[in-house]
Amino acid sequence: MVAAICGIVIVMSIFTYLMWGIANRIDTMASTIVKMGDDMHAMTLAQGTMVKDIGTMSEHVVSMDRQLTAVSKNMAIITGSTTRINANMARMTHDVGRSSSMFSSPMAYFWNMGR
Repeated sequence: MVAAICGIVIVMSIFTYLMWGIANRIDTMASTIVKMGDDMHAMTLAQGTMVKDIGTMSEHVVSMDRQLTAVSKNMAIITGSTTRINANMARMTHDVGRSSSMFSSPMAYFWNMGR
């Protein structure tokens, strides 16, 4: 009888030790899952901030696109103005040449008035 009780106590001790080990592993798993939940929450908050930042960046890109379109149109205007200035410079050069000719030879100026 004593041997049977000792055997039962030993078997129950081993069973209790095994159950304690399993409970310990489950506790470790539960705490790991809780930490993962906290990390997921932090990631969700970070993604919310990222979405706002991406929205702001998108607005800035649209604004920059409008500004570049305006610059492109202004460059076309500047190019046209430069072309007109070049044409006027050619006429002005011709007129300065005629004026120089007039001062150096007034009669030649009168002879070439139609040019």
